[in-house]
Amino acid sequence: MSTRPAAGRCLVDLSAQDRLRSRAPERAPMLRVLCCPPAGAAAGYWRFLVREDVHVLGAQYPGRESRFREPAAPTVEALAAEAAAAVAAAPWARAAITPGASADVPLVVLGHSMGASVAAELASRLEHREGIRVALLALSAKTAPGTAEVASTGAGTGAGSDEDLREGLDPLAPGADAAMVRWLRRLGGTPEAVLEHPELLALQLPALRADLRVSMAYDRFPAPVGAPLLLLRGTEDVTVDPGGLEAWRPVSTGPVQRREYPGGHHPLADHGDRLLEDLLACAASGRSG
Repeated sequence: MSTRPAAGRCLVDLSAQDRLRSRAPERAPMLRVLCCPPAGAAAGYWRFLVREDVHVLGAQYPGRESRFREPAAPTVEALAAEAAAAVAAAPWARAAITPGASADVPLVVLGHSMGASVAAELASRLEHREGIRVALLALSAKTAPGTAEVASTGAGTGAGSDEDLREGLDPLAPGADAAMVRWLRRLGGTPEAVLEHPELLALQLPALRADLRVSMAYDRFPAPVGAPLLLLRGTEDVTVDPGGLEAWRPVSTGPVQRREYPGGHHPLADHGDRLLEDLLACAASGRSG
């Protein structure tokens, strides 16, 4: 008997959920965005991207929402493998395999922070193992594997030099939760209502710690994809410098473009329209090229 999670649990159709709430009719999308969230976050992190003419799907990691009771994934590669299997089983995936199909919609694989590592692995698996063409790989706010750390960070890098982060990773250490809250507050992106609520924190911290360990252990590049590469960064993000982001170059044999958005480590939600414009333009230029 298979122990693999059902596709619906590890790949969430955020656009379909939005239509159910709004009762809006389904429209043919001009872009399909497959999103990998950062450490501790659920697929719904990407809900800000949902538009009537954009199909947004989020990878749902174990340990949160519909997968709350599932054990954490052991590696980034395991997260990417289950997401790739779910994508391959999706009805729309056949169009991505057939060049020139009338229903063909550009597929963007997008990952933020830890999700950038998952996205790189996922795009590689889709292209090399599933035969699914990716129009664009977009990586945000994450230093590439093997790149020297930015001092006093940890979230966007491989090893984690931040003292609060190191103390917070061990849930049995005295003051671990308080250290993790201090680190999250400096990083930004987590609502104060969560940081100040012990019960909510108790639900979120196990998944966050598991994700951070997995992210820090990731030390390889997957087989490169032929899709263009888009590198994204907040202008005030101290967790990853332009050089560390640029070091993702080996994951693609296509052209590289770069975009910066005002803000820190989590700037994308405040610039959703601009992000979609950039994704659509870069995906279109890659397909025409």
